[in-house]
Amino acid sequence: MIVLLVIVGAVALWWFLSQRQLFQLSIRNGEILVVKGRVPIRFLQDVRAVVADERIVSGIVTAVARERGAGLDFSGIAEGPQQRMRNAFRLYPAADIRHAPPIEKPTLGQMLGIGWLAWLMNSWGR
Repeated sequence: MIVLLVIVGAVALWWFLSQRQLFQLSIRNGEILVVKGRVPIRFLQDVRAVVADERIVSGIVTAVARERGAGLDFSGIAEGPQQRMRNAFRLYPAADIRHAPPIEKPTLGQMLGIGWLAWLMNSWGR
């Protein structure tokens, strides 16, 4: 019974936290993959420019809804490139994110929002 409660609690926490995510980008070998959500095309181009200029090999960029607007969370990216991405992100109002095009032909990994699975299935489609 306790194991079941722990599992249900973990799933509920995961679901709650994932509802706050607007989108997630994964960077591998300098390439960017939209793992989850809708990303304004111009912002994606800005991120590509930062990744190329800063020679970022891997990392994760997540846009998260907060009390006062949205912000970016990062994993595996240095502070300098993070600030450049934050500066670019501030140019896009919430309406641009909501009206950005959805992922074209999403893989199962993208539908579930699981980065490693999205990369694996994306590589199969090439």
